[in-house]
Amino acid sequence: MNEINKLTGIYHEVQEGSLCAQHALNNLLQREIFSAISLADIARQLDEQERHVLGHGYGESENMDDTGFFSIQVLQKALEVFEIELIPYASQHPKAQQARDDPQSIQAYICNLREHWLTIRRFGTQYFDLNSISIVPKLISNTYLSLYLTQLQHSGYSIFIVHGNLPPCTADEKLLNNTIDPNYYRSLTDRVNASNKDNNKNSKTSAGSTSSSSFDERDIQRAIKASVELDNSEDKALQKVLAQSLRDAHGIDDSTFVNNHEEDTDALNQRLLDQAIAASLINDTSVTQKDNTSTESIQPPPSPPPPTTTTEPSVEGKIISHEIINC
Repeated sequence: MNEINKLTGIYHEVQEGSLCAQHALNNLLQREIFSAISLADIARQLDEQERHVLGHGYGESENMDDTGFFSIQVLQKALEVFEIELIPYASQHPKAQQARDDPQSIQAYICNLREHWLTIRRFGTQYFDLNSISIVPKLISNTYLSLYLTQLQHSGYSIFIVHGNLPPCTADEKLLNNTIDPNYYRSLTDRVNASNKDNNKNSKTSAGSTSSSSFDERDIQRAIKASVELDNSEDKALQKVLAQSLRDAHGIDDSTFVNNHEEDTDALNQRLLDQAIAASLINDTSVTQKDNTSTESIQPPPSPPPPTTTTEPSVEGKIISHEIINC
């Protein structure tokens, strides 16, 4: 259990093979419920139903493949037991119109680009990107949720609204009345990522070290490359669209990315999204410093007291007040 999990209580599965659909569902439901085997069973049932209705013979499955990919139909069927529906964000469904008008009115989203699935979910009053290619969840400012969804769409993602009541979870209980200070959370994620890199370096230098639990940067890049690949013809247009959206959003500096034509499109997209999150957290921090409300916020532990004072700093972190733009 890392520091992020202790602080937030968020259950977060990281990428194994191409099982991102499994990870997206379990991260959404905040527990290990589905496996590749259980999802494959659902896929086979759907295949059988489709063959019966369409009169097709046996052939390749339309709902799964050998890499571990599962179709949207499999995810929808899997969530039926929880009475949860997945609604296309771009559809004319009333819930979709509501989500486009006010993204914060929706508790969670599931997003897909070709063979990659990821979940965005609100815990308490804050949203987190639970993408399994990330070591830890990424905090998304409520202010920038709409921009983040827009950037995912420009990157080619299909977005689905999670409609229904999600089961209660530890993270909701922890964060319902205590919001995370963005600067504190960023420092924790940097620390966890740095620790993970150090562990990976140590495992690489150890003779015979081939732990299957190791998820290093090369694994992440392979996962991104496999799941977020875009056509070369779309590359320049996509960069311009994303760059413009970042320029419009409080002056985020994207010139380095736009001018670097040799950079992988998938890596570029990921860095643009990461930069948007970082900028949103900085913006929210400035709002926090100006506001003075009764909403509690978790921030880093205070500096140690002077020698003449016996008061001990809090281990869990100090609570401060600031306004959160809630859904």
